[in-house]
Amino acid sequence: MIEPIGRAAAAYNLHRAPLAQPAPAASLATPPTAAASAASPSAETAASASSAAESSFGAFLDRQVLQAVETLNEGERMSVAAVAGKAGTHEVVRSVLAAEMTVQTVVSIRDRMVQAYQDVMRMAI
Repeated sequence: MIEPIGRAAAAYNLHRAPLAQPAPAASLATPPTAAASAASPSAETAASASSAAESSFGAFLDRQVLQAVETLNEGERMSVAAVAGKAGTHEVVRSVLAAEMTVQTVVSIRDRMVQAYQDVMRMAI
């Protein structure tokens, strides 16, 4: 059960684009020329806001994928511990239910992403 999700997470990490690195604070502190600051202060702000939003969304996806894989691994570890007699019933049930909910959530998100992709493909240009 965990194997396909682990492969999907590995494929995601392999093919994802690297996150945009935020500009260092020193470059933000240098004042632009008067002509440049009069011409594009809002464009500069919008560009930095969009790159920050992209990197934070990418970081969010990374954290969520890693957390989902860790939840599934924990469920697997608890199941093995239960078979060995080293874990209580309550802990095993809790971790297995958390893993089940994680799988259901991942499948639901995947289905919505596929549906959104299909909707975009059906749009007339």
